Amino acid sequence: MIPTYVLVHPSGSNSRVWATVQREMAFRGHRTLAVDLPGRGTGFTRAYQTQDLAAFAAEPSPIAHVTGRQWVGHVVDTVRRIRDHGPVILVGHSLGGLMITGVANEIPGLLARVVYIAAQCPVTLAPGDYIAEPEWASSTLFPATAKITMTDPAERRYIRLNWRTNDPAAFDALRDALGGGASPDTFVAALNGFEPDEVWWQTNPTFDIRVGKDSWGRVPHSFIRLTEDKNMPPAAQERYIQEADALTPHNPFDVHFASGGHGTFLHRPAEVVDILSGFGE
Repeated sequence: MIPTYVLVHPSGSNSRVWATVQREMAFRGHRTLAVDLPGRGTGFTRAYQTQDLAAFAAEPSPIAHVTGRQWVGHVVDTVRRIRDHGPVILVGHSLGGLMITGVANEIPGLLARVVYIAAQCPVTLAPGDYIAEPEWASSTLFPATAKITMTDPAERRYIRLNWRTNDPAAFDALRDALGGGASPDTFVAALNGFEPDEVWWQTNPTFDIRVGKDSWGRVPHSFIRLTEDKNMPPAAQERYIQEADALTPHNPFDVHFASGGHGTFLHRPAEVVDILSGFGE
């Protein structure tokens, strides 16, 4: 039977981030479904659109009370429905790795494979603790987003970022961290799809999702390493792989490499789609 690739988006994003990847997959005859995690895909407020920054900073968030359990449960429900029509290959990018890990822990028997694209895959530490480790020290993401952070995440229980900043230095820093070689115009188009609010998962215990040896460890799993990633440095990606392999040496990661930065494949998808296509053969 024809597999379905279920695609789980990264932080600050929604299902639309996969549009170019899905188009390329369709050209190659593959079936895909991109999900919106709870609290995502809700659109933008007037204050954000008009850059009324005082009002934007003060307004409530649709994601303030979202839990990791809700996110995992949503993807579990999606997989259960899609599984009626054939095998499911579950793909996560960046923060989406936590969700596909949680799903594989819960319903390993319903998954043909889980695929991490430069995605979080915690094993020995809580997800937020990895960021303080040496492998993450060179990440340019956190200095870049510090320039556009609108609220205190510890106080609000979510982080609010003004992706539509008019600060040229902030824009350049974001493009360096996330753009993956995109032209300024291409990166502007990408930023226009970013959602300003994200859960403060670093300190939220419901997002402490780690691989389970006897559940996740039963599922074939692949990792696509992005070799020029400035957000999740290659050393951080490799640490996830090594820790998981040490936990499940009988079922190690199938590792692949793709050039480019953290978001390159989202606007130039051919290289990653070449790899994804092989899993459906």
